[in-house]
Amino acid sequence: MDGLLPAQKDFCEDMDHLILAIAAGFGSGKTRALCAKIILLCIDNPGKVGAVFEPTFQLIRDVFCRAFDEFLEEYEIEHSFRVSPMPEYIVHTPTGSTTILCRATETFQRIRGQTLAFICADELDTSPQEVSSKAVEMMLARLRGSPKPQLAIASTPEGFKTLWTMFASEENKDKPDRRLIRARTQDNPFLPAGFVESLQNNYPPQLLAAYLEGNFVNLESTTVYYCFDRDQHYTDEVIKDDDRVYMGLALNVNASFMIFIVRRGDELHVVREECLRDTPAVVTFLQENFARQIADGNLVVIPDAASKQRSTSNAKESDLSLLRKGGIPTKVQSANPKIEDRVNAVVVQLLAGKLRVHNSCKYLIRAMEQQAYDRSGKPTKLGGGGKEDPSGPTDSMGYAIHYLKPLRRYQAGGSTIRVW
Repeated sequence: MDGLLPAQKDFCEDMDHLILAIAAGFGSGKTRALCAKIILLCIDNPGKVGAVFEPTFQLIRDVFCRAFDEFLEEYEIEHSFRVSPMPEYIVHTPTGSTTILCRATETFQRIRGQTLAFICADELDTSPQEVSSKAVEMMLARLRGSPKPQLAIASTPEGFKTLWTMFASEENKDKPDRRLIRARTQDNPFLPAGFVESLQNNYPPQLLAAYLEGNFVNLESTTVYYCFDRDQHYTDEVIKDDDRVYMGLALNVNASFMIFIVRRGDELHVVREECLRDTPAVVTFLQENFARQIADGNLVVIPDAASKQRSTSNAKESDLSLLRKGGIPTKVQSANPKIEDRVNAVVVQLLAGKLRVHNSCKYLIRAMEQQAYDRSGKPTKLGGGGKEDPSGPTDSMGYAIHYLKPLRRYQAGGSTIRVW
């Protein structure tokens, strides 16, 4: 189709991937790309039914229908349109006629029972994540009306939400059935003069990365470990036989996170992470994998101080008691460090280039890149402390780093001053 930009063309011509998306900034032409994509899907699916989604019904009327009508008129594509009870197009192409249902993501349940050849979704990430993720599940379940069905998405990324989960998360980024295409606002030569400059003058850098470049960034608030860079803070170190291994441990019901650290000179290297079900599982894992270090006194476990009173395993004994009964050497502080002290202890080491993280620690890396402050000014905590909770790996690391490199305190005029 003539008049498409390179990224739009890539998006439209890819008919092979089951799940396809174009992540694009404001004004990059993603809605036009979606309109072109719909026509090409209609050509490939004569006599079948497809669907297009906007976040709300109002956006179907105000955004999609208006843009699609202009596109159909521009290319003189014959069609009919029915507005009630729900908007519906019938597009007539040289191969035949195809029906397009117009639906809202917020009411995705209404496509239950449909057999669809293709589905196109506009601005998927602007819907609440709990809605968009469930909507995608429903969409994929209904894609069974064609030998080569496709879910095609066009959206500006809105942080680490559904689009990121589908295409960039560790679990999904290498799956062969999907492809993500990026489009930059600056690459659209048809924008009015001053549009890009207006965005640059009115948005902070973090938002510009999403709204101009189509990148995934944290849009909620300032990230806790803002200075972490997975390339700058990379290590390829591993645990050696004579290493003294320090392990931070955050114990939570059904998800206990372990972070393993070794010293290299004055640097601290995070070399391994593990997440297990409960304290007995942690004890068994350490006994089986670190028997030499335990015997030599070269394993030091720094657990959550609350482990002295709490049990996360259905046992009557405390977590600390279970660790010690299993022969696991522990260094339990009288109380957990203040959250800000623990965070700043980590940040100081990052800024000094003295803290490095192995690429295999994927949950810790993700947490350090994404964890933000909530409205109360505390690092976000989803509960559970496991793989999907950023507080699990960062708490574990923080306990160990604060134990190894605590913030110094000075007394001045009767007041305690913390020096980061």
